[in-house]
Amino acid sequence: MDLADWLKLFGAAFGGGFTVKVLDILYQEFRRRSDSSKEVKQFVDQHLDPLLKATDELVGKLVSLANDDFKPLYDMELNERRDDNNDFYSVIFLFARLWASMEIIRRESLAISIVEDERGKKLKSFLDCIESRGVRIVDRVSQRAIGELMLTERKDGSLDTLLFIEFARKIERDSPDMRWWNPLLHVLSRTRHTSERQRVLRYGIVLHALIDTLDSDHHVTRRRPSYPNKLSKKSWRELKYRVFQQYLGFVPDTEKYLGPPKRGRPQRGKAARRDFSPL
Repeated sequence: MDLADWLKLFGAAFGGGFTVKVLDILYQEFRRRSDSSKEVKQFVDQHLDPLLKATDELVGKLVSLANDDFKPLYDMELNERRDDNNDFYSVIFLFARLWASMEIIRRESLAISIVEDERGKKLKSFLDCIESRGVRIVDRVSQRAIGELMLTERKDGSLDTLLFIEFARKIERDSPDMRWWNPLLHVLSRTRHTSERQRVLRYGIVLHALIDTLDSDHHVTRRRPSYPNKLSKKSWRELKYRVFQQYLGFVPDTEKYLGPPKRGRPQRGKAARRDFSPL
């Protein structure tokens, strides 16, 4: 064989080996992405249902309170016996359990990217919205602290939320953890006032949209009516032009939560975006 024949043979061998190597790399990358996608899907499947159930119970309670104009919570003093008012006690528990469910997702998703799953992507948008300055009802540190206080560890090492009796012990007046609960107690004890009541109503609307969007067939949640007639003009504008346009543009049928337009021109520009800083 002359030199040209040797070069042709070497090229064919090299080309074939190179092609096989490239195909092997591509196959391994496909397997890696496929396995990652399955892992994310399994994570969302595992953690979404508990969050939906916690959210659903809180939404049900808020709808009931909204229809009664929050009268069961009026003027509760922070230093009185809260166990004398079942509505006050239960709504605190439901907020805390929701925030604990969010904390579990936050902690256990550190090693994965839930946005690789379509439901996970929407879930992250909702969680970001819920913690945004214009939606949250307590500061982010207090919310996460309450969520942490509601966590317990199962025998297998996984995280779960406290039962009601265990929660009740943590919220006794002499508890050293009361400093973290007080911001939530303060908001709920002032729902006689329009500004505080509207904050809670707006929060409830976002939660209601979450369960309708992420459990559209209501396999684990209930189909509930909303309370658009309870929203002020300001709340209507903030939900319409900030929440559902800036954070949750994928939510269908927002009229269910908002009702017909309220009178008054919507605010736009910097003033309309300022309250939705993520910090």
